[in-house]
Amino acid sequence: MIRRTFLKSAFATAVLLGSSSTGLFASQNSVRVYVGGPIFTMNKKNDIVEALAVKGDTILAVGKRADVLKAAGSDAEIVDLKGRVLMPGMIDGHSHFPDTSRRNILMVNLNVPPLGPVTCIADMQRLLKERAAETPKGQWVIGYNYNDLAMKEQRHPTRAELDAISTDHPIFIRHVTGHLGVANSKALELANITEKTPDPAGGRYRRDADGKLDGVLEGPAARAPIDKLMPKLTPEQELQAIAMDSMMYAAAGVTTANNGGSPSIDEHFLKASRSGDLKIRVVIWPNGRNAKLIESYGKKRQGTQLDAEGKVVLGPVKLFADGSPQGYTAWFSKPYYKQLPGKPADYRGFPVFKNRDELFALVQKLHDDGWQITTHTNGDQAIQDMIDAYSAALKANPRKDHRHILNHCQFCRPDQVDAIAEMGFVPSYFVTHTWFWGDIHRDMVAGPERAAHISPLKAALDKGITFALHNDTPVTPISPLMDVFSAVTRLTSSGKVLGPDQRITVMEALRGVTINGAYMQRLEDKIGSLEKGKLADLVILDKDPTKVAPETLKDIKVDETIVGGQTVYKRA
Repeated sequence: MIRRTFLKSAFATAVLLGSSSTGLFASQNSVRVYVGGPIFTMNKKNDIVEALAVKGDTILAVGKRADVLKAAGSDAEIVDLKGRVLMPGMIDGHSHFPDTSRRNILMVNLNVPPLGPVTCIADMQRLLKERAAETPKGQWVIGYNYNDLAMKEQRHPTRAELDAISTDHPIFIRHVTGHLGVANSKALELANITEKTPDPAGGRYRRDADGKLDGVLEGPAARAPIDKLMPKLTPEQELQAIAMDSMMYAAAGVTTANNGGSPSIDEHFLKASRSGDLKIRVVIWPNGRNAKLIESYGKKRQGTQLDAEGKVVLGPVKLFADGSPQGYTAWFSKPYYKQLPGKPADYRGFPVFKNRDELFALVQKLHDDGWQITTHTNGDQAIQDMIDAYSAALKANPRKDHRHILNHCQFCRPDQVDAIAEMGFVPSYFVTHTWFWGDIHRDMVAGPERAAHISPLKAALDKGITFALHNDTPVTPISPLMDVFSAVTRLTSSGKVLGPDQRITVMEALRGVTINGAYMQRLEDKIGSLEKGKLADLVILDKDPTKVAPETLKDIKVDETIVGGQTVYKRA
């Protein structure tokens, strides 16, 4: 069995939430000066300076101690960093804020240790049976983040194994990737998914050797009929989830989160901003296939502030080109290295769009309407489809500063790196795949050669590509410092190095979670670096990332997180 471990330090960070402060408001006239430790500006030169002054919610001065103190005035409050590092608040290159807390409110945690208690299918059955026992008959029992390849059996549970828990409750469990799941017979019945139901475009209803549904639903399109039936959070629970996730992200040093793929204009974010429950900023990526939603924004485009408080920002429209490599739904140009039972020898996943014409037409329309586009791409064929679609749109309608995004951009070939550089696309790399699934990618999913080139950061840097980094939370815990660790070491959870030639330096990686993330979101004039006039979104780290052993980067603690001059998290 392939050895799989998860990030213990991320779990440790999560349990610190109970000690978080509620915020220290900085008035528009108050001035605070930070001294006594290295201040990483993340400006164009990566300058490290002696002092930084904040007035209200804005950076007043940055530079030499004497110059900053003079600009701040004699009444300024002095904060001694005591050798700790001050840097820009970290920017989430992509996640699904606040889905972690949404799931914790409604669902059963089926993560493997240390994030959950599941080591085998029997563990999963026990937890779901406990929930079913306290749930009225006919109501849903839902689990989240099961990880088939990390469990003892290294396979998905079946419809029959979920039926053994209960046939009186519809049961559905979501895979850790979010791209597939398993339903019991009651759930399939309620969703009208039968033996005669054809596979939807961009999805698969998996069948056993006898051609009968085994309960595994591959791809969001296959899951959609069940998603429509599952219970939703109440408005009060939505606000609770936003408040909880705000503190979780703030504890990880994130000052700007991402809601990647919003199905609607979410009034809950605006309400949470007004009430103060939303402690950090969030960029919304609306679902690009929802024409009614996209039209509802009118002339508003990416970078537009949607609330009075400056916490909610409109981002690019979001599309999906494929699924998950570890879920065997990513779209490759060549077959998977080792096929799962029941898959043909030439199986290479599948695309979300039924054909390239449909994809190209939608991309062209969104591009012509002035939208920045971000697309989920994992397999190299999905990446190629989007390079081709974006390029065709630009050829028909050139735009100098489009910043179209390849999200995840996981199995990116060397020739595709060249194309991305030439066309000015912006990758957001899910680089922690090297740790969480690197061994699996090397030994099962893609093989040694392809796996060594996942998240090719050094190749991208060599070509002058600006890229961001992300965790895709709740797929993995929110932790920009884990991104930095993975980018610098490319260690797998078994301690092996995956693609050593793609490692980058600490400062290069820090840019991926600060100023590059701001650039990708079209917010580089407001956040992402510590420069005069920008918003005072700051993070204090207990150790200098450039001075610690690379393998300990993920263990650095966030001591304080500040959004617009206001402390929203402080470690006890």
